[in-house]
Amino acid sequence: MKRFKFYLFVTFIFVEITSCKKDHVVPQTPSFDYFPTEKGTYVVYDVDSIFHADNDNNTDDSVYVTHLQLKEVIDDTFLDGQGRPTQIIKRYRRSEDSLEWNELGVFTQVLASTGAYRTEENIPYHKLAFPISDQTSWNGNDANMLTEEIYQYQSFHVPLNLNSLVFDSTLSVLQVDDTNYIEKIYGIETYANHVGLIFKERDDLHKVNGLVVKGTEFRMKATSFGKE
Repeated sequence: MKRFKFYLFVTFIFVEITSCKKDHVVPQTPSFDYFPTEKGTYVVYDVDSIFHADNDNNTDDSVYVTHLQLKEVIDDTFLDGQGRPTQIIKRYRRSEDSLEWNELGVFTQVLASTGAYRTEENIPYHKLAFPISDQTSWNGNDANMLTEEIYQYQSFHVPLNLNSLVFDSTLSVLQVDDTNYIEKIYGIETYANHVGLIFKERDDLHKVNGLVVKGTEFRMKATSFGKE
């Protein structure tokens, strides 16, 4: 009888300890704060494009530089064909601060439990994947017909100063990095907590004897953000 009571006591203690452990387990959840969906959220960017033309006998003498300002504003939300809340992103452009914004068109975005998607020029891209981890990688073109590009987090949850802006938490997604003697194909995007995309770089350059002869370079840098 005493032995039975002892086993019963041990069993009771074990159940209590197990229950306490379960009560204190905090499930790991993905962070969606890098991909805001609230209406009126906006970001203004400086955008620089460099075009290396291929009509100069591989001398790279024909180089054209374009600068403009871009503004993106989250607008209304609707349900897509899969029943997912989808935000409309209104886009505006101007060549300098003193001019009025001109409407450029719209993109759309979807934030799901496993990832964030953005449709640009009618092409959907898989921008972020959850959970955010250095072990997470994914095909950024898994929602379109383009060549596979394996994205991965280069950094996450780190502070960053960009121009005169200070961000308490950011993450960067390395999209592609194929740099060698004949080409430079490079893409990276950086997102800030509660802001969204703050930096984008995309290079598609072709070389001859290690020197750039044609292709494009593209940079977007956030200069302000807020809510209308």
